Amino acid sequence: MSLREQLARASSQDEKEIDLTPMLDVVFIMLIFFIVTSSFVKEPGVELDKPNTKTGGLLDRATIIFAVDQNGDVHYNKEKIPVNKAFQLAEAAKAEAPQANIVIQVDRESPGYVVEELMDTIRPILTAPIGISTDEEA
Repeated sequence: MSLREQLARASSQDEKEIDLTPMLDVVFIMLIFFIVTSSFVKEPGVELDKPNTKTGGLLDRATIIFAVDQNGDVHYNKEKIPVNKAFQLAEAAKAEAPQANIVIQVDRESPGYVVEELMDTIRPILTAPIGISTDEEA
């Protein structure tokens, strides 16, 4: 086989391969974009039996979520916290996401005075009314 035939065969094999590098670049750029632009909600980490409601609306922005269980314990980011620490945590979360709404999840059996104390504690940093999380009535 001559050198010319070998070069022709090698060039025809190169033309048959597909270069996936540009596609991988686009996929990684999209992945980075979605990671950077996504917002993460810190769940309180406690199971609650929320009260049902017929009226109410959805919040359109990211939320800072506190939960009050049936024993009157306040939870934030999967940790039980004292009520007086809620202000510091809410203030730090508002610094990260200034437009975020604050939502309190309550159990049907949550003591009202604990919910009221929690609301009074975080009231100084509010830019919008506090939301109370409920289940829709069937």
